[in-house]
Amino acid sequence: MITIQGFAKLCGCNTQTLRYYDRIGLLVPAKVDQWTGYRYYEEEQAMQFVKIKNLQQADFSIEEIRPLLKDDEAGLAEAFDRKIREKEQELEKIRNIRRSYLEETMMVEKMLKAMTGYVRGRLDNPVLWKEFGLDREGSTEVTARATELLADWLTACRNENEEISVSADGQQIDGMENIIDQLMNGSLDEAENFRLSRKSDEIEKDIPADAKTVFVREGWDHIHEWIDGIPDLGNGKEKYFLFRVRPDSPVSDHGFPTLVLAVMAARFNAMDGGMACKILLSDDGQNHFELRER
Repeated sequence: MITIQGFAKLCGCNTQTLRYYDRIGLLVPAKVDQWTGYRYYEEEQAMQFVKIKNLQQADFSIEEIRPLLKDDEAGLAEAFDRKIREKEQELEKIRNIRRSYLEETMMVEKMLKAMTGYVRGRLDNPVLWKEFGLDREGSTEVTARATELLADWLTACRNENEEISVSADGQQIDGMENIIDQLMNGSLDEAENFRLSRKSDEIEKDIPADAKTVFVREGWDHIHEWIDGIPDLGNGKEKYFLFRVRPDSPVSDHGFPTLVLAVMAARFNAMDGGMACKILLSDDGQNHFELRER
């Protein structure tokens, strides 16, 4: 037998490694002195150490190594072959990611540039800003929030593997590349009705039945008359802004939903929990507003 210090020198490791292997039951000493606690190893156990070390270097986990210590050389060779095939598959996956990375980066950059440019153009309506009592030139934060909202939305679509679509005057355009082409060539510039959505999930455009009304204003002319009365929205709940307005109200403008969400995000921290805006025409010639939460 050989002491733990001698065995460590024989194996080219330190005693801490051997104590760790002992603790997890991977390489247990042949004998432990009951009085001193000294560990002793058989020289033949060095072969087991060599197995363990090489399997670890080949990226086998401890749980993978345990059963392999009982295998003969043929079994170990087969295990190494399996690990090689596994690593080759991982490498191929990395190669594919490397090939697609630049293309995807350029596509997303173009998409963000095209969409934010379009949205900013739509928001460049002084009448809409006056609805909130805002100065367009002095409201940099609101514009930044509008861009942030769009970027977050596009990122969520991409992370959830959802393909976005645009509806412009009844024409539906699917896919990021197609939308970019339409935006870049100016085909959507004159669209009266422009709607950006997730192709596979339209339910978020509707207000859930279990959302509770927390704020109401009726019969108003301009939003700035009541916007300061909105409670703090940074509570982590989903927010739904429901407008029923006269046909001649600026709120019916197709750029309004993006602007209202940006204003609510900038002034009331409403991005916490998520939010949506829905606009309908009223049937009584009055303007109505409801804030609902869930």
